[in-house]
Formats: sequence, C-alpha cells, structure tokens
Amino acid sequence: MGGQNAQAGEWPWQVSLRYNGRHFCGGSLISRSWVVSAAHCITSSVTTSSLSVHLGCYQISNPNSHEISVAVEKIIKNPVYTEVGSMGDISLIQLKTPINYTAYILPVCLPTANVDFPMGLYCWVTGWGSIKSGGNLPSPQTLQEAQIPLIDTKTCDYLYHINSNVNSLYPIILSDMICGGYKQGGTDSCQGDSGGPLVCSLNGQWILAGLVSWGEGCGEVNHPGVYTRLTVYQDWIKMNAPETEMNMVNVSFNSSVDMNAYLSRGGSGRATPVLLFTWTVIVFSCFISLGVVTV
Repeated sequence: MGGQNAQAGEWPWQVSLRYNGRHFCGGSLISRSWVVSAAHCITSSVTTSSLSVHLGCYQISNPNSHEISVAVEKIIKNPVYTEVGSMGDISLIQLKTPINYTAYILPVCLPTANVDFPMGLYCWVTGWGSIKSGGNLPSPQTLQEAQIPLIDTKTCDYLYHINSNVNSLYPIILSDMICGGYKQGGTDSCQGDSGGPLVCSLNGQWILAGLVSWGEGCGEVNHPGVYTRLTVYQDWIKMNAPETEMNMVNVSFNSSVDMNAYLSRGGSGRATPVLLFTWTVIVFSCFISLGVVTV
C-alpha cells in the first residue's frame, strides 16, 4: 500500500510462496537451500506437497524466463507461534533441490543477534500483496516496493494503544517485533505480503531486518505494520539451517534519528535504479568477506 512497481531483478531474494500453484505469501531466500517466511503462512493445509517456492519472480500473472519453481523438502514452523499477534511468527522452508544463484536469484544477508536497527532508519518492504484493504494488486501483479522508517517496540506499542481498549500495562507489540511505517498511515504492507522481507541497507549490504507479520488494517493512522524481528531468531535459524550462518553479518547502523521528524513525514520517492550486476556485488559482499566464490 502506498508503494510503487519494483524493477525486474531489483529484489533478487524475494520469493513467492504458492499453495497449489497460487500465490499466498512472500518469503526471502537466505541460502541455496533455505527460505525464511512467517509462521502464520504455514496453516494446517500447507504441506510440503502443496507448497512450492517461486524464485526470480517479477509479475505473478506473467512469468518471465528468469523465474524458477522449486519443490519443498521440509517446513519448520517456530513452536512458539500460536496465533496472530503472538511471538514466534517465523518459519523456515527447505528447498528439495539447492538452487544456483543468478543475477535474478540471490540470498539476502541475515543480521547477527547483536545488530541494532535504530528507530527512524529508512528500509524497504516488498511483496505482491493487496494495495489497500480488500484491494488486490491488479494484473499483471507486478512486485511492489515501499520505503518506510522503522519504529521501535516501545513507540509502536504506544501508537497501538491509542484508541485501543487494551490496558497500557499489557503490551500489544512484543519483544520479538519491530514496526515500520508512518504515524499518519498511508504506506504499509498488506494481506498477501505476509512473510516477505523488510530490508535495510548499510554500505552496500542489504540486511533482512524483519518479516511481514501483522497489523491493524493496512496503512491506518497510528497502526504501522508489525514485523518479526530477525535478530531474535538467529540461534533458532542457525540450529535448523546451519548453512545460513555463512550469510550472517554484524554491522552497526547510525542511531542518531529525529523521532518527531520521521513520524510526521510522508513516504519518500523510489530509490535510484541499480544495475543487476551491482546488486550481485552488493549481496555477495556477505560472502566475499568469508572467501566464498560468487555466482
């Protein structure tokens, strides 16, 4: 909601999860064999046989020559998750066959547990979800992108308690969540974006800060989007998908942010277009430092 069309190949870790061939959630490629998504996407009807992972997608209803579909070997849903708004909204999906990286299919960097994503940092959320509550993305369903500032847990919880019947002593935004958006609304992830990436850039590295989790409507005042905070689940990810550890980076973001300035601003324009080759270099900087050969 409030975003714009991405460019083909602009977000090469973005995946489309398909249930019996139909898109229903997003996700992020984090290694040759693993994708991370939201736990709430994995309902009882979503099985390894009914689920497929599409990589290199751009337009859902207009497949391109770079797109591949991969069957699923294993689904791991975080055991803490119980319902919308609970902790643990994260899942891991193992691909049946490890994929080969291309300029259109690349993994995103994962943050180590001690990485701090400061309030007000502008990041990007992407997906093929609704562009408003009840308003589906029109054909050919081009991947959407929106730039939003991060909102820390305490501030986001305060915003959600405004005009809420929930006692302020009981948190709505929990410790494993991070928010993104504007106090006045208008720019947000929405239904169909679930499980997809919230990514932040630092010195050419794109790092997965969060997963689209939940929200009160889409783009409503005082109700920014809520995301699963990746740093909380690094040990769980490494335990279940050890190969992803090579893709984890430890970085430090500038934390000097004017809270009032960003809360009152509207969304900014799109980023400067970046050539596909440059994306390859950016993403693989996670691996280069470890001496791993790129594509």
